Amino acid sequence: MNTRKRATLYAAAAGLAGGLALVAPAQAATTARPMAGTTLQLHTAVHPDGFEPGSVVTRGNCKAWMNTKKINGHWNAQGLVRSWNAQCAMMLQRKHGGAWERITWYHFVRYNTQDHTGYYWDDRGYKARVCLQNLDWNDSTWHCSRGI
Repeated sequence: MNTRKRATLYAAAAGLAGGLALVAPAQAATTARPMAGTTLQLHTAVHPDGFEPGSVVTRGNCKAWMNTKKINGHWNAQGLVRSWNAQCAMMLQRKHGGAWERITWYHFVRYNTQDHTGYYWDDRGYKARVCLQNLDWNDSTWHCSRGI
């Protein structure tokens, strides 16, 4: 390897190492061990628009997902559904220690339309999820996202 290529590689490695050095302190703060008798809770970043990527469910030309936002200092979740040349049904469910329960009416969309629920309580101790059916496929079961 000639000297010029070696110098370029060293410069790139130094730049990469410098970039990692900027990230390392923040990572150390989130991976630190908790003190005895406490628990460490890591929080993922909330998208500025409220979109929750872990909540997306698709069935053919039907798609459902959730948005979350704080209202009066407490987290709330909203279900959304979109159709592309299909008939789709969506509902929002929530659980608090027990079984999942439907907390919204069924929302039906068809042929290139969309709809959404209102915002429902999803604060500490609660989980919400969105469930979807593609009615063109004669879905007989609901396909639900993971709880958020």
